[in-house]
Amino acid sequence: MIEQPLLVLLVLRKQRFRCKNCGKAMLAQTPLVKKQHQMSENSLHAIDLSLTRDRTMSSIASQYTVSTNTISRRLMLLGRETQPTFNGLPKTICIDEFRSTGRQMSFIAIDAHTHDIITILPSRNNAGIKRFFNNRYSKRNREQVTRVVMDFNSQYASAITELFPNAKLVADNFHLVQMSLRSLNQTRVQLMKQFKPDTRKYRVLKHYWRLYLMNYEALETSKTQWFSHLKDRKTQEQVIQEGLELSEQFTQTYYSTHRLVRASQERNYPAFLEALSEVENVSPQLSQTVKTFIKNKQLIENMDTGSLSNGPIEGINRKIKQIKRTAYGYKNWEHFIFRIRIEFKIKVQKKNPIRK
Repeated sequence: MIEQPLLVLLVLRKQRFRCKNCGKAMLAQTPLVKKQHQMSENSLHAIDLSLTRDRTMSSIASQYTVSTNTISRRLMLLGRETQPTFNGLPKTICIDEFRSTGRQMSFIAIDAHTHDIITILPSRNNAGIKRFFNNRYSKRNREQVTRVVMDFNSQYASAITELFPNAKLVADNFHLVQMSLRSLNQTRVQLMKQFKPDTRKYRVLKHYWRLYLMNYEALETSKTQWFSHLKDRKTQEQVIQEGLELSEQFTQTYYSTHRLVRASQERNYPAFLEALSEVENVSPQLSQTVKTFIKNKQLIENMDTGSLSNGPIEGINRKIKQIKRTAYGYKNWEHFIFRIRIEFKIKVQKKNPIRK
């Protein structure tokens, strides 16, 4: 059972006092409430604390019996205090985009090591990105950046090369794996649609799709289990082999995909090139993905020299998406960016539980 906070009303009556020395009049004051304010300092701090959590402004207003306009004013006041300092750039940057207000795509850049947000721009066009970094950071600061981790969005390449002349463009390991497995999954779906839903061939492809995305070496090869949709006891390896027997092209796509995925996860560039050279008789989906990999060989080769990825920025984008979902979307860009800064930059230290 959740305990409701105790509502306390502090009634301050206006009482004037006159100074005997100078004759000036003054009002009674208290440290609990600022002059010309009606809310206590504790209530304002509690509202600020609630804004750092994933909550709607209406629920915060209801808890503290204030209007949503009051919460909005606190949001604006707190958001202006979280403005970035623009005092330098890290050596490694991760960049990506996400859907923000309306239908527009916004640009985001973070520190690859500390995962602190460097900037969030309302648009992802190159002109806006170059204008921001040229105005906010000196050429000396921009020359300190040595690596920029990004996906295969080719529109950023020219702007990033111009802004950070000493930086290498590094492919994101996460996107390599994702693109490969997505191609395999699309191939599986196309093959599945060739059979009727009431057939065993359809069910072995439909209901056990996760097994096809697993590494073949991680499949269970000795211990059998009951597969209810097949009404049979089999090992995971036997289920996969039954699905691969349905199409030679699907078989080639399956093994080629997992060779590419294994090389990407191990960051083994020679093995990745070898896997690319062995891709034959695969599905059109994987063929298109392979063309993209060949086109971006240099980015993938730069990935081989480190352990960087866009995993942290993908996590930040996921939380930003949750902020939007909680608020049922944002129309005001300023409110949206302030809420993001408040939730990411204001760190609230959790109290340790008292041990008895």
